[in-house]
Amino acid sequence: MIAFARLILVVMVLMTICYIIVNIYLFFRWRKGLEDEWKRRSSAGDDRVFVRRSMRRYRRRWRPILISLIYIFPVTLMTVLVFVINFF
Repeated sequence: MIAFARLILVVMVLMTICYIIVNIYLFFRWRKGLEDEWKRRSSAGDDRVFVRRSMRRYRRRWRPILISLIYIFPVTLMTVLVFVINFF
């Protein structure tokens, strides 16, 4: 049981590093796309307001998806795998 707890701790640290890297990558990619869209539209107004408003939508949309894909899914999969290996 202690080995399993140690495994979960190490995996959580690795998943946190992975989450940060993926989040930063997607953040900058999304922002670049928004800036390109603003230039393509060449709308009147402040581009910073457009990007800021759109980035709020990005955070609300991607944060739950990233958390579930990077944290919840792998931990659930490992837990089920350890349970099946040990008890069946």
